[in-house]
Amino acid sequence: MSLRQHFVLPERPYTSYAEYLELKGGSAVLTAREMGAEAILDELRRSALRGRGGSGFPTAVKWSTVYSHPSGTRYVVCNAAEGEPGTFKDRLLLRRNPYATLEGMLIAAHVVGAPDLYIAIKASFTRELERLRGAIAEMEDAGLLAYHTIHVVPGPEEYLFGEEKALLEVIEGNEPLPREAHYPPYERGLFATPASANPALVNNVETFAHVPSIVRSGGESFGDVGTHDTPGTLLFTISGDVARPGVYEAPAGTTLSELLHDHAGGPRPGRRFKAILSGVSSALIPADKLDTPADFASLALIGSGLGSAGFIVLDDEANIPRVAQTIARFLYVESCNQCTACKYGLGMASSALDELFVPSQATPDDVERALFGARHAPQGNRCYLPVQGSIVLPSLIDRFRDEFDATLRDPTARKPRYPLPKILDFDEERGVFLYDDTQARKRPDWTFDDDVPVSLPRLAPRRKVPEAVRLAPDVRERLAALPIADSKGLERLVNEALRRYLDAEEDV
Repeated sequence: MSLRQHFVLPERPYTSYAEYLELKGGSAVLTAREMGAEAILDELRRSALRGRGGSGFPTAVKWSTVYSHPSGTRYVVCNAAEGEPGTFKDRLLLRRNPYATLEGMLIAAHVVGAPDLYIAIKASFTRELERLRGAIAEMEDAGLLAYHTIHVVPGPEEYLFGEEKALLEVIEGNEPLPREAHYPPYERGLFATPASANPALVNNVETFAHVPSIVRSGGESFGDVGTHDTPGTLLFTISGDVARPGVYEAPAGTTLSELLHDHAGGPRPGRRFKAILSGVSSALIPADKLDTPADFASLALIGSGLGSAGFIVLDDEANIPRVAQTIARFLYVESCNQCTACKYGLGMASSALDELFVPSQATPDDVERALFGARHAPQGNRCYLPVQGSIVLPSLIDRFRDEFDATLRDPTARKPRYPLPKILDFDEERGVFLYDDTQARKRPDWTFDDDVPVSLPRLAPRRKVPEAVRLAPDVRERLAALPIADSKGLERLVNEALRRYLDAEEDV
């Protein structure tokens, strides 16, 4: 069988579940139900599939733990709350091929005996939500949901929504606040009670999508793709200073140089690569390490990490102190404030880096205070966020200390702020990522300051028309009182009001 069977991202979206089945060779769900749980777990062990959400945890171990749990109530949960800066793989996969993820979830539910399945996804992912709901309806029509119910849970924008313990809290109707570290999902799952822990099997979109091909073709076949450490393919998001930003599927172990040059088209004209960020959770990768294979072990050996395979590329125009400032502020703002050391330490790092660019505030200890705050952020933490800060910020400062010292000597030599590559959308026709420019207005208490100007991102033009507008309380109340039958009626009302406004502006 062709090894392409284990690729999950088609060149164009599947038009239907029937087309998916025709091209993939039949229903992996029906095949799995004939195999039985133990046989499927054996194939997962042979495949050595590792989680694609960031940690790379062995999938078979996670599934076996929930399968063996004494609790009689189990759940399957798909983490589709993609929010790591520099990552867009899960959303593109759901747009083109939601069926593989849904089949993987149904196979997991069969293995662990879970009648209820949940997909937690940001409410702003409207295209993905529409595609998922349509695909679920198709699979129900195909008779695959007779024993299971798939619940889609739209959630908030917060970065921590993607943390798996916070994700479970959102499904239960709470805020995206991580539980204590000793309550992993396989110990305390969904709707747990003192009498029942209700363990939850949580994987991300891409991880579930690899399961059907393992069931169809076998775990050994999957292991023939990629590397011994990281079998299979990976969905690489490559953003920033490259000629062709995009999401590319390639075997794990493809070198960074191959990814950047052969897939992403190399640097921009006249520029050269300076460094790469693997999201904002790992140490910076310098340009002299581009021959490193992109898998979990190889990147760990050079002191960095694979994470969710989202690579933010920096060329020789990038100002590293500005990059560090942007990352520090993002982590500080997105910290949930449940762990004092996290919020305080990252706040110290963020404010110290801000001061570097203000002549009246810059002091000789700014860089050292940033290092101290970042390194002391993880203390008794419930999630990985402060650890990220303690890794990525010192790596930027240590590698490019001369740039920080130069900024301290002359803070008036200002460079433009670096736009956080928190990807909002991908214009496939133009090959351009669109960044979420509202992040610059977000406060540390998760509210927004509408008075702060938003920097325009480079390589990611600001959209002329936003997808959503925050309504003032009085406007919301008055709209709620109107006899509008559905959302389409509200859309017509708002569009007509905007037309009148635009016509009046054009007449001036």
